[in-house]
Amino acid sequence: MTSHEPVPTDPKDKRVQYTRMPVVDALDTDAFRFVFELWRARRRGRPLPARGDFDPLDLKPVLARLMLIEVQDDPPDFRYRLAGTHSRDLTGQEWTGRSIRELVPQQHARLLWNDLCEMQQTLQPQYVRLDIISAVGEPLSYRVLRLPLGSDGKRMDMAMVVQDYGDTLPLLRKYFDDERQRQP
Repeated sequence: MTSHEPVPTDPKDKRVQYTRMPVVDALDTDAFRFVFELWRARRRGRPLPARGDFDPLDLKPVLARLMLIEVQDDPPDFRYRLAGTHSRDLTGQEWTGRSIRELVPQQHARLLWNDLCEMQQTLQPQYVRLDIISAVGEPLSYRVLRLPLGSDGKRMDMAMVVQDYGDTLPLLRKYFDDERQRQP
């Protein structure tokens, strides 16, 4: 498995900003702490746990918030293998089987692509706050915890992502609906 190359982002597009935060800060949230501790335990001394190290029943408390993103080599891509119901509630679309390149706005897709490329290189978890400016200037944010997975325990072939929208889900959904409407 080869590492994917980062893609250019638009430095003028400030509608979506990613702020990387220390992973230890994610442990303040029950769902994030639960998934992170499970991920750490399933490593069993390896750099990465495999997807197969997790039983879906183990993840039941966070399944609605959970996404699995698969790394594909030919052509290079990151695709949603599983997208919990909260991702559909957020964007109004089913994401299972789709590429992250399809995310709207494109700046969001490019930033996520680049973060996943970095994770492929470092094999380190990522805790990110996404700050969004709506069409009417409303600042919105949500947080995600991304954890690398590798079937051989050494190379990332999947990422486990857990989302926390707090109480902003309805406003975030409106933002994504508006952004989809703006697309040509």
